[in-house]
Amino acid sequence: MNGQKDIAGAVGSAFFAAIGAAVFIASLNMSPLAAMFPRTIGAAMAVLALLHIVMALTGRSGEAVEKGSSVSEQAEGLGRRMTLLFTMIAWALLFPVIGMFVTSLAACAILMFTGLFGRTSPYRLALYLAAVLAMVVCFYFLMGNVLNIPMPRGLLF
Repeated sequence: MNGQKDIAGAVGSAFFAAIGAAVFIASLNMSPLAAMFPRTIGAAMAVLALLHIVMALTGRSGEAVEKGSSVSEQAEGLGRRMTLLFTMIAWALLFPVIGMFVTSLAACAILMFTGLFGRTSPYRLALYLAAVLAMVVCFYFLMGNVLNIPMPRGLLF
């Protein structure tokens, strides 16, 4: 916590709060089953964005780059952010072509490796990869079978 207001973060969060509210409002015209997913995501997005606005305007959102951080630490943070951005764009563009399950698994693995700091033991790495696989399988099952969201069929299912 740095005590400074994050006006840019508050403005960005206001944009996402408006999008979340718009998604929620648009879902009111849907059947209850069809509206379940957009209502949940829209409401969560709006509430979390409003929470971030409060934190940003009260100086509690924290600053990613502290005054004492080095240039190499800042560059590493930028590299991780760019990896996140490019991974998410590639995932969104490729999942209709390759398939939702395979691209989601690849994207989660890339983001997992991006988030690792320092050396990791083979045992811990295997646990992380197993957790990523379990997470993707659960979400794929949840979205396809419980929420009845049609999954795009690609080259690799």
